[in-house]
Amino acid sequence: MTLDFPTIAIIGLLLHIGLAAGFSLILLVMRGHPVPRLWAASLWAGALGTTLLGLQGQMPELLSIVGRNAFAVLGSVLLLCGVALHVGRRAPLRPALVLAGGYMLCIVWFSVVTPDLGIRLTLYSLLVLLWKGWEVWLLLRHAPADIRRSCRIAAVVFVLDALLFLVRALLPVAPGAGGDILRAGLPMNVTYVGSLIVMMGHTFALVLLIVERQMVDLRRLARRDGLTGLLNRTALMDDGRGQLAQCQLRRLPFAVLLLDLDHFKRVNDSHGHQAGDAVLHHMARTLQRNLRGRDSLLGRYGGEEFVLLLPATSLEQAQALAERLRTALEACPLDSDIGPIAVTTSIGVAADVDATLERLLARADAALYRAKAAGRNRVVCDLGVEPVAVA
Repeated sequence: MTLDFPTIAIIGLLLHIGLAAGFSLILLVMRGHPVPRLWAASLWAGALGTTLLGLQGQMPELLSIVGRNAFAVLGSVLLLCGVALHVGRRAPLRPALVLAGGYMLCIVWFSVVTPDLGIRLTLYSLLVLLWKGWEVWLLLRHAPADIRRSCRIAAVVFVLDALLFLVRALLPVAPGAGGDILRAGLPMNVTYVGSLIVMMGHTFALVLLIVERQMVDLRRLARRDGLTGLLNRTALMDDGRGQLAQCQLRRLPFAVLLLDLDHFKRVNDSHGHQAGDAVLHHMARTLQRNLRGRDSLLGRYGGEEFVLLLPATSLEQAQALAERLRTALEACPLDSDIGPIAVTTSIGVAADVDATLERLLARADAALYRAKAAGRNRVVCDLGVEPVAVA
């Protein structure tokens, strides 16, 4: 079989459709996620553009040229917007559409007013260089740390894609090709085959981006309390031990606050468990709001108990902070459908340089017990007596 351009175009069409269909299967398990939807639509736009390329000669030339370029540009816009959303940026839709519109005007001009296949191919290659540079910049400049590996791999693939089109922009069109891209010559055929190979890597890079994002999201969910969004007990203890070890190496104090919602059972019994959940959520948000900017670990320890871990914080500093938190909660009742619900807390405070995290929690728990015994809604500090460590 002669590997002429029409044959290559058919292979490219089948490959485009296969990759687009395969990638679209991801949407069956990721409904409602905008990024995979944008990337799947991008691949389908590329497949439609390749279809129009394969139909050249079976439809008006101008319609074929404008149509396949329009689908190619649409695919690039969708891909770019998906990349921006993936790294946490706003989709640059307006500037992308302005760029796409300017390119399409040039394509119409060099198809109707001054027909020139070489200029059209060069313009498209330069446009791809610009798109890929934009995408690479987003992936390398704005990728969150936890998905940086896949973003770097994708950036390498996009750079290879850009380099291929740079080579294509420098290659001459075969003499006598006229306006027919199917007769553009061997150099163009070779770069087109190369682009098909890069396109497969391109698609797998998008899959890799999604897979790493999903893995990161799953790990994050495994560390979070489902109701409050705070660290759960396991994550709190793991991270706390690490921070405590750092403080001990530097001989810095480490403080623990154990907070318990006052009369939480009464809230559940009087207003129902939905109200109780709302109170827990309200307390978590109030604590987070008052801890903003402070180096600390806040988590839900269990039931109505919360733990705040404070590296490089003395007992006196921790006591002062605990009192501010207690006052903030007391001054901020929960506004609910049944009226305001008072939210107060009892807090036990402990701090040390050499104790384990379990012992610090046990000492804070003993202080919390004394706070509740003294009437609740108060802060009590550790007496320095070592109680039995809590599990």
